[in-house]
Amino acid sequence: MRLCREEGFTGLEAAIVLIAFVVVASVFSYAVLGAGFYTTSKTQEVIYSAVDSAGSTPQLMGNVYGIRNTENNKKLEGIQYSVVLASGGKYIDFNTIDVTWSTSSTVTSLSANSPLIVGSRDAVAEGKWGIVGIKPDTAGEDPFLEPNEIFTIYVNPDTSDEVSVGERFNIEMKSPKSGAFAISRTCPDQFDAVTVLN
Repeated sequence: MRLCREEGFTGLEAAIVLIAFVVVASVFSYAVLGAGFYTTSKTQEVIYSAVDSAGSTPQLMGNVYGIRNTENNKKLEGIQYSVVLASGGKYIDFNTIDVTWSTSSTVTSLSANSPLIVGSRDAVAEGKWGIVGIKPDTAGEDPFLEPNEIFTIYVNPDTSDEVSVGERFNIEMKSPKSGAFAISRTCPDQFDAVTVLN
């Protein structure tokens, strides 16, 4: 006569196996949630950084003016325009701004005038750009464009880069900590001493 011997789980063994599964699942869940929280945190940093960069961008305020060359009335000597801070921006340090002047035949990087802030466009040297006005008068004489301030910029390209009637030009302003800002205009068929460029 053969005896069959059957062995099974006791309650204690089943509890140990169950606890082991729960512990493994908990550790795995914690790792997954931790990775998710880290990814979310990094995503928020990128979004906030992008919003700050986009907010700290100059925006055109008003018209773009072409200043006629006094010796050649068919050429523009320089371009003047005003900028404000985009909504939600903190400030822009204009010491870090790079200005690029381009036409159909040339692309030139213009350096900042020294000093950067001057009283009139006559003080901006050839091949340079500068700040010729700051409003309101209570804003002070610093190169930081802040909310509710207006900077008037004058771009004075080299004589060889000046544009004539019918020519198109581009001005791009950018810095490592702000978004790029560009102006594109086509010169009209005739220049006044000061011409609004559309």
